[in-house]
Amino acid sequence: MTERTTRRTLLLAFASAVPVAALAGLQGSAAADPVYPSQGDVDAAQSAADAKAAQVASLQAQLAAQQDALDAAQTKLSVAAEDYDEARALLQQRTEEATAAQAAADRAAAAYAQARTALGRVASEQYRGVSDGWSPLATVVTTGDIEGYVNGQATLDHVAGNRADVQQEAADAKALAQSTAAQAAAAKTAQEDATTKAAAARAVAQQAADAANSVVASTQQQTDALLAQLATLQQTTVQLEQQRQAGLEAERQAAAAAAAQAAAQAAARASSAGGGSAASVRRAAAPTAGAGTAVDWALAQLGKPYVWAADGPDSFDCSGLTMQAWAAAGVSLPHSSRMQYSGQAKVDLADLAPGDLVFYATDTSNPSTIHHVGMVIAPGTMVEAPHTGANVRTSSIYRSGLMSLGTRPS
Repeated sequence: MTERTTRRTLLLAFASAVPVAALAGLQGSAAADPVYPSQGDVDAAQSAADAKAAQVASLQAQLAAQQDALDAAQTKLSVAAEDYDEARALLQQRTEEATAAQAAADRAAAAYAQARTALGRVASEQYRGVSDGWSPLATVVTTGDIEGYVNGQATLDHVAGNRADVQQEAADAKALAQSTAAQAAAAKTAQEDATTKAAAARAVAQQAADAANSVVASTQQQTDALLAQLATLQQTTVQLEQQRQAGLEAERQAAAAAAAQAAAQAAARASSAGGGSAASVRRAAAPTAGAGTAVDWALAQLGKPYVWAADGPDSFDCSGLTMQAWAAAGVSLPHSSRMQYSGQAKVDLADLAPGDLVFYATDTSNPSTIHHVGMVIAPGTMVEAPHTGANVRTSSIYRSGLMSLGTRPS
């Protein structure tokens, strides 16, 4: 092979391996060597890529931290709002009790006053009989009228017996009046205490609501800024980054739902195997008539905003929604998720039917930490008034804090 042929073969091989644009730069200088990135260029590019990846990871971590902070603020408000709902419901009970106790005390006082009047009348009648100088014994001595004596003595005995009866009635009435007066005073004190607690709980809930609203607003602003940075770094658009974050959040919620469902099933198996609380818990019977009405009513509220302590018609909190939904079906529930749990028959999660209620707590072993309730509309799905910044919606029942038993209002 000649030298010319060899050179031609090498040139053809080089041309096939190098882009046309690169070859264009070589024209005019047949003797020039191809330009390749140096090791320094490669290292710099790798460093830039690593820095970009680190920035993306940092921004993603900040977004996750923001979501955690938002979740914490919403849970804190949910707890505070439930504390207020419970305190308000208890205040209503204490007010009704105080009103009933005072009414009973007033009736007892009136009965005592009547008994005292009757006692005074009997005493007056007996006094008049003696003071008039009449005596059965004097009658028989002066007239020999034994029959008159017997009849007169019977009259005195009757008067004396009647007086004893009236005295006993008066004593009983006095004791009842004193007892009911004490109960009324205690009920009034309990009402005043409940009023103070309700006011304090409302103040705490308002603070939590203000804080949650602030977190919601700041989170939105920070999220917008972070998404803009992510879009720049990854050479996408803010819209695509928003879609990506929504997808990541959906994945997170799905994972949490799967974990909550697995935990609930494990708890149910453990309860069944060990006898659990079946013997001590009042279990629900067949689904309550009117459950369909309650579900339809709740679904008609979709899209209305969550407002703590609200019970409609334009906004709701969690227990306000379930209370009004069941009220539409003729069942009275208190405006408190804890009381809706404690006051109703229980049902296993596996046996939930439309209209049943499911509950969420910070400690699932302690019902006093319940802070949220939703209404089942289909297997694994509920309608709820979720939290500040959100509207009445449907969602999975499976999430962190799910209680192992629901309730069936009746």
